[in-house]
Parts: sequence; C-alpha cells; structure tokens
Amino acid sequence: MGGVLVVLVVTLLTAGQPIATDLYLAALPSIRSEYGAPVSVVQLTLSLVVLSFGLSQLLWGPAADRFGRRPVAIAGFALYTAGALMGALAPTIDVLIASRVAQGAGVAACTVCGRAMVRDLFEPAQGTHVMASAMTALASLTMLVPVVGALLATHLGWRATLLAMTIFGTAMLLLVVLRVPETVRALDGQAMRPASLLRGYGLISRHRGFQAWTLLSSAGYSAAFGFLSGSAYLFIDTFGVSRLVFGAVIGSASVAYMIGTILCRRWMRQIGLLHAVRRAGALSLVSAAVFILPQLIWVHTPLTLSIALWISFLAYGVHQPCGHVGIAASFPERAGAASALGGFVLAAAAFLCGTWLGAMFIAGSAAVLSYTTGVLVGATGLCAVTLVQRHGQPRAAPQALPTTVP
Repeated sequence: MGGVLVVLVVTLLTAGQPIATDLYLAALPSIRSEYGAPVSVVQLTLSLVVLSFGLSQLLWGPAADRFGRRPVAIAGFALYTAGALMGALAPTIDVLIASRVAQGAGVAACTVCGRAMVRDLFEPAQGTHVMASAMTALASLTMLVPVVGALLATHLGWRATLLAMTIFGTAMLLLVVLRVPETVRALDGQAMRPASLLRGYGLISRHRGFQAWTLLSSAGYSAAFGFLSGSAYLFIDTFGVSRLVFGAVIGSASVAYMIGTILCRRWMRQIGLLHAVRRAGALSLVSAAVFILPQLIWVHTPLTLSIALWISFLAYGVHQPCGHVGIAASFPERAGAASALGGFVLAAAAFLCGTWLGAMFIAGSAAVLSYTTGVLVGATGLCAVTLVQRHGQPRAAPQALPTTVP
C-alpha cells in the first residue's frame, strides 16, 4: 500500500471506537429518560463497550497473527455494523446494552488490525510518524462527531446516532473488502493454540518496555474516556448547557488532540520518541493541576473544566500514537498479540473508570469527575517522565516460539 492509503486505512480502522462513543455522548440523557434507567445502568452502554473492546482483543490479536489482518478487519466491521443496527432498534435498555457489547467486540478487531498493520509495514520510529499522521486525520474527523451526534440526538432522536454508526460500518466494510490488501508477512500457525497463546502473552507482559507503554496508554485513555463518559450529565443536566454547546466542547477537545498529534510528529523529528513523550508528560501534569486545584476551592465551571480537558487532550495527542507504537515495537513477530494485550489492559482500566464514575455520580457536583480525571491525567504525566524514559526505548524481545507458516 502507498503511504497515503496506509494512513487512510489506519485512520478508518481506528475511527470506529471514537465514533462508537463520541457520536453517542449527547444522547445519554435522552436514553436515561426514555428507559427510566439510573445513570449507573445507562453508563453500561458506554463502559461495557470498552470492556468488550478490551476482552475480545485477547482473541482478535492472535487471530490477526494466525489468519491475517484483512479477514479479521472484515469480521470486525461486520460485527460493528450489526451491533449498531440492533442498538438503533433496541426495545429495552438490556437489548441496547447487548448491542453495544457487540459493537465493542467489532471495534476491537479493527483497532488491533490497524495497529498491527503499522508494525507490519514500518520500523518503530517511522511507524510513530505514520500513526501520528493517522491520529491527526482521525482528530480532523472526530472533532465534528460530537457536534453531529448532538444535532442528531436533538432533531432526530438518540436512535439516529446508532443508525449513523450503521452507515459508517457498512461503508468501512466495503472499503476493506475492495481496497485493503493483506500486510502480514508470515502467518503464525500456532498463534491460536492455547499453550502458544498463553506463553506469548506471558512473554509480552513481562517486558518492561511493554509495561511502561501500556501504563502510559491506559492512564491516558482512562482519563479521556472517564471525562467523556461522565461529562454529559454534568454539563447538560447540572450546568444547563445545550446539547449543541456540549458537543462543541467535546469537538474542541478533538482540535486540541489534533494539535497534539502535529506536535508529536514535529517533536519526533527534532528530539526523538522519548523526549517527545516527556514534554507531553509535563503538559499532563499541568492539566492534572487544572482539574484538581479549582475543585479544592469549589470554583469549577464549564469553562475551567473545558480548559483542563483541552490541555489533557493536547498531551494525549502526543501520548496516544507513541503509546500505540511503543506497545508493539519490541514484538515484530507478535505485533497482533502485543497490540491486543495492551489494548485489553487499556480497555479494562477505562471500564473500571467508567463504572466508578457511574456508581459515584452525584447530581450537581463536579467533584468525582474532576478528581478522577485529574488523578488519571497526573498518573499519565508521571509515567511519561519516569517509567517510559527508563524502559521505553524499543528493543526486540526474544521469541518464546518460532513463527511457522501453516
């Protein structure tokens, strides 16, 4: 594939996840009203997407190493599309939750393949540039997604957001079928065997570089997911902002994220991978202070929370592409499995964060959201300036088992 097509494909393979969440955010209060469900139950339509996303990666990753990226991506978009359609027609909250679990599993397959394709085609340094370019393009797309979701939910109802996901999934399925070639160089015939799978995951999980990059990505993603999943109730129901304004706030965070991905590419050229992550870590620490300190003196407003969000997403625009590449960088023969295990940890952490926020939701208070997000953003910054600096330089790990072609 040419460079432009690679960036386009990786962008679209990873776009399913933010579209599955961001397009849907402004609809949460309406879903709560229609079904008469408590916040903790409605929150499951987001947090279980992430849990399904994480768990299913543990199988999708080895499947991508065993059968190739292309067939797994096709299966992923088919499942994503079916789940979105089922959710749009859901008669009960239970059916909606089940449909969202299916979407999460579909998203996982596509995301694993997108990350693994970058490792298939590029060395870590060049792969980070490609991933950052894809994340820039993704941010350009997703900055409009919350606004579109707000317009759909306001004028056509919350089910329209899921119908839009159905259309997206169908279009992406056709793109993969018609235009995307296989990128894996040699299929691993033993990747799906239980003994090989467990040994491979054991090898990956003990690698210090994998641990550092996974912690960085997990803390950063949990912070972003936690704020996005919990802020709709606070901004719309408590602060009284309109759905459109709330969508604009979330969309503007995507602008900050896009700027971060541009800085990532520039800093990678100027100072290298680890120094770029360290600079972004300093931004994360600043964001943590803006989340936490105003809440200590009870002065948080929509504006102060938005400023903290923008700074955190600026840093996340550097950390996310670097983290995605760093997780798999030391495992060229097991890129799918490494991406999957890192994605599982990332998603499990985000699920716990979303569940915590749903259980601790207190109407009228920004405390739980600001403190939780602030601590997670602060942890991201600390990891960036310590563990990643010590262990994050990509080094090929020894392979537990030889790769074989069936």
